[in-house]
Amino acid sequence: MKNLQDLYDAYIKTRPSSGKIKTATSMLIHVCKALEISSQEEVTSEYFESIPHALDSYFFAHPMKATLDKTMLAEMIGRVGPKKSVKKLLEKLLTDEDKNVRQFSLNCLEYYGIKKPSSILPYIEKYRNSTDEEMLITAAILVGNIQCSDQHELILEKIKKWYKNGDMVFVQEVIKRMIMLRRQRKCDKKYMDLDQLEIWLNKNCQKIAEVVLEN
Repeated sequence: MKNLQDLYDAYIKTRPSSGKIKTATSMLIHVCKALEISSQEEVTSEYFESIPHALDSYFFAHPMKATLDKTMLAEMIGRVGPKKSVKKLLEKLLTDEDKNVRQFSLNCLEYYGIKKPSSILPYIEKYRNSTDEEMLITAAILVGNIQCSDQHELILEKIKKWYKNGDMVFVQEVIKRMIMLRRQRKCDKKYMDLDQLEIWLNKNCQKIAEVVLEN
């Protein structure tokens, strides 16, 4: 994507709600003002990395407005995928001072991850052993959500690998999410119902199964 307009156009093609489109349009205007650039076409990819800081400075007296615009950028990236041109911007959002921006940015990768999990697995790998507990849990929730999709077999293999590698804290959080989705009937039974999940856990993650299935 050559510029911010390209990112916006790609986002619109994913058919977001009218409310999201309105928010995205407002964000474009704010970014141009924050960077003192006349149009979104002129906000080329070279500027992307500086956008979050520019918004923070522009909305210094109203930080929630900056947060709203940054989460909108995360939403857009989550829809179109972490392409090379937006990776530095995504990294800035994932390391933002605001924990809500960080968590939202990681969580937004679910939309694209369901289509192409290989594109977001590097981010899951990065945060599954994070010292930032909230980002670790967000990554685990992301994995649990993607497991309830056509990518479920790939994710199950990843879970087994992480378990064998001793990543017990992360895997336990993933399993807790998987169980919750099934108890709340938010996961199609074709991706394993609760009984099938219990059998799978006892076979592949026995130590964790003993803990999570009791709760």
